[in-house]
Amino acid sequence: MSTSLLYNAFGIIGYFHHSTSFIAGTIPVAIQDDRWRLRCPVCRSREVRNRGRQVRRFRTVPISRKAVYIDLAVQWIECTKCQVVRQVKVQFSDEHKRYTRAFERLLLDLSRQMTIQAVDRLFWGELGSG
Repeated sequence: MSTSLLYNAFGIIGYFHHSTSFIAGTIPVAIQDDRWRLRCPVCRSREVRNRGRQVRRFRTVPISRKAVYIDLAVQWIECTKCQVVRQVKVQFSDEHKRYTRAFERLLLDLSRQMTIQAVDRLFWGELGSG
């Protein structure tokens, strides 16, 4: 999978494709951030120090009825200007959410044509276990 496909299919900008797997009917896609774009999420300074990473998984638009997940090691940084330690903002998802904006748009578009229960069954099966 190319970086171009990340942008055109999933709306992900500023990240690089690392690897793609096919596991039990799902497609996990590992991506990396552009380290040169790191900024403090509070004051937007580029004077930051790395403080580790935490892998986060985001649900995104399916490919051929297979669930696709974006795996990203989100950087923790310390700003040398404002002294704050925070996780870098993820550009393709809203804060505290485990799905991409592209997936959110797909669900909203489908909910205009289908019932909420039908959308739920389409993506998570009968029990809504997603």
